[in-house]
Amino acid sequence: MTSPNGQDPPNHGPRGTKARSSPSRLPFVDTGWDDYDEAPTDASGVATKRVSGTEDRRNYKSTRSGGVGTVLRFAVFTLVLASLVLGGLYFFARPVLYHAVADWGAGNPTALKLPFVADIVRSDLGSSLTEPVDVTDLREIVFQIKYGETMSEIGGALLTAGVVADARAFEFEAIERDATYNFIAGRHVLTKAMTVDQIIDVLTKSPVSPPTVRVTFREGLRIEQMVAKLEYLEANPTDPSVKLTVDVEQYYQLTTNPPADLLARYTWLKVPAGASLEGFLFPATYNIDPTTTALQLIEQQLDAFVAQAPPALFDLTPDQIYQAVQVAALVEPEVSLDSDRPVVAGVYVNRLDKKNWPTGLLNSNPTVNYANDTVWLQSHPIATWVDYTFWSPVGGSTPLAQIEFPEKIAPYNTYRQGGLPPTPICSPGLASLQAAVKPDTADGYYYFLAKNDGTGGLAFAHTIAEQNANLKKYGYIK
Repeated sequence: MTSPNGQDPPNHGPRGTKARSSPSRLPFVDTGWDDYDEAPTDASGVATKRVSGTEDRRNYKSTRSGGVGTVLRFAVFTLVLASLVLGGLYFFARPVLYHAVADWGAGNPTALKLPFVADIVRSDLGSSLTEPVDVTDLREIVFQIKYGETMSEIGGALLTAGVVADARAFEFEAIERDATYNFIAGRHVLTKAMTVDQIIDVLTKSPVSPPTVRVTFREGLRIEQMVAKLEYLEANPTDPSVKLTVDVEQYYQLTTNPPADLLARYTWLKVPAGASLEGFLFPATYNIDPTTTALQLIEQQLDAFVAQAPPALFDLTPDQIYQAVQVAALVEPEVSLDSDRPVVAGVYVNRLDKKNWPTGLLNSNPTVNYANDTVWLQSHPIATWVDYTFWSPVGGSTPLAQIEFPEKIAPYNTYRQGGLPPTPICSPGLASLQAAVKPDTADGYYYFLAKNDGTGGLAFAHTIAEQNANLKKYGYIK
């Protein structure tokens, strides 16, 4: 699948496991994979008046308190109206009077207690009281009532959001239902298919949960891809009113140069001097607060690793845990079917045994791609990573063993240097971690290749002769 930050390996949803010694909170809600397809779908109809507010009930009647002057004005208005009705001018001025009475009555709860005034207002508002703006439009609109907002302000915001045709209809119905003091501050979900009555029902009930941003880091991503993902989400929020504000530069610095106090909180995590957190930022879907800091997000990813990685991994020593994650990271980009992962892990473990594989070379293509990407990344700013295609095959007709990289990156070319690469090369998922903890070495395989038959499966071989036969069988050579 090609994503805004480049091509990534096939993905497989990790399965949950029992949490161990780690913070009790689990910050993510699922571990399925849909890269760059964030869940909220309300961006096209988000209300423009949306700020944070605590839950509060406000007595809107108190903002319209009467007095002697109000009573006198109401009495004069009633007398004038009565004289017009009795005098006959009413018939000539009826449209003007109706509109005037409707405007005045909609904002004066006392006036609506007079049946003829309420009838005039209701008649003037017409279908806006009973008909939705668009009965066919079911798109969700997140509407926020601010703390201390008046009924009139709420009505105006509803009109701006396009969920009512006339703000006066909302105010009139709220007064009629004696609901003017029952609106609750917070986020509410509305649609244009709702009537005014239905809207009032929603706004007088508990608001929806606080806003979160859905961030998916799928299996097989390296740290720079996660950085590019965050950069992309901040520039292209699904919901413009709920923007992610993680400091991307800081996230990159903390993941590539983890501070000692952070590592000290995870006693099982022992990274080599100068090494990053590559491999331990667990791939999952996280629903995070928009204001989450870079350090908080990293902690959530490490907590998820503790909660989701196989329990047997933590029975190992810190050095063994690190080596297992190195192997799992080699397996992750090579395999589509989970059933093949233990066997591929076994191939790499067998190749590390110099008794039967004297060169000690792992001959892992993804490590060469990782090294090639690293060279490019080091010479380009973060802002450009979103458009880079990661994990592209390199070499062409040049044998991978002949490709040279700068001194610090050279050890990642496992066609030239034996043993595991210096660090994991990506974030492996649960299935790859399980395979690394329990590799299938019993079959004694040393080779594998993709079958190219549409199944996504791999063909394994014990000897170079068997490997060449598979190459011919699956169309690599004639």
